[in-house]
Amino acid sequence: MLVRDGHVRPLAVVIPLILSIVGFILAMIALFAGTGSQQQALEDYHLIAINMSDFGHDLIPTATSSGSQPSATDAESSIWDQIEDGLEDLGNDIVDELNDIANDVADKLSAELGISQWYSIHVMTACEGNFAPNATSPGAWYNTTNCTARSAGVQLNLTEILQSEIDKGPLDIDAADIPFPSSIQDTIDDLNKFLRATFVLYVLGSAFSGLSFLSCIAVLTLRRDSLGRGAILANMAIAALAVTALALASAITTAVSKKGVSEINDNGAEAGISAIEGTKLMIISWVAFAVMWVTLSFWCVSCCLPRRRRAAPALDDKAPRASTDSNRGLLGRFRRRHH
Repeated sequence: MLVRDGHVRPLAVVIPLILSIVGFILAMIALFAGTGSQQQALEDYHLIAINMSDFGHDLIPTATSSGSQPSATDAESSIWDQIEDGLEDLGNDIVDELNDIANDVADKLSAELGISQWYSIHVMTACEGNFAPNATSPGAWYNTTNCTARSAGVQLNLTEILQSEIDKGPLDIDAADIPFPSSIQDTIDDLNKFLRATFVLYVLGSAFSGLSFLSCIAVLTLRRDSLGRGAILANMAIAALAVTALALASAITTAVSKKGVSEINDNGAEAGISAIEGTKLMIISWVAFAVMWVTLSFWCVSCCLPRRRRAAPALDDKAPRASTDSNRGLLGRFRRRHH
């Protein structure tokens, strides 16, 4: 039995113990995704990913272009002339495939521009890389090539990164001539403002979840028949702090990710820029909150259980006292016979 005489038995603490360790692990995954040796394995657990594989598609002339279609602007023509000059240096094979590049633009254009196909934002890092096996393949996965150092409140400046990578790329192109919507960087800047708060909340959530786990272990090692109200209230307070931190972290992560994706997709469609929600991060974050909520509920129910008190013995039920009358008993009978 988990409850006896209105008290929670230590065996029942196995339930919040398991839930607390699950919440701790999930909160740590959310916090450390994109860092250390697990950059590749945990890349899917990003806050938001920006897909640049189709960036610059409007600069490429197609074989179906005709006089009836809108003509390219002078700036676009100038940029394309520079791209063609650079491509000629790379060999005639690439130039011969220009009419077919629209079918494979994601893999070719980003490589020629010298940029990555995607950029992602995590709680402590920003990463970049290419899609594998290629951007157009069903089920393509994130192949991470580089991540920033760990930082509380990492700041991603995509405009500067693109300018730097294009300037260092194989083509002689001025990055300033390639149109990049400033509204996208504004959206990223808004997202950056919440990263430090998100970092702090995940740190608190994982810390209190871990403390809840250790507290449950301590309770199990006491080897008592039942838990006192003090131990229950202490564990309830720890679980409540974990629930609060994880709820706020999950809410901010969900709101920022969804709003950022919506704005980037609206403003970057013409430039070939899109965004991807951090669905897996949101899932593990809310699951961590849920398991700690169940843990808190366990302690609340334990605290509210009715306490059975043992009734004091009635006065009439007291055991008879030994008589002090000297005339009673065997000795009393002997005395009465001789009187």
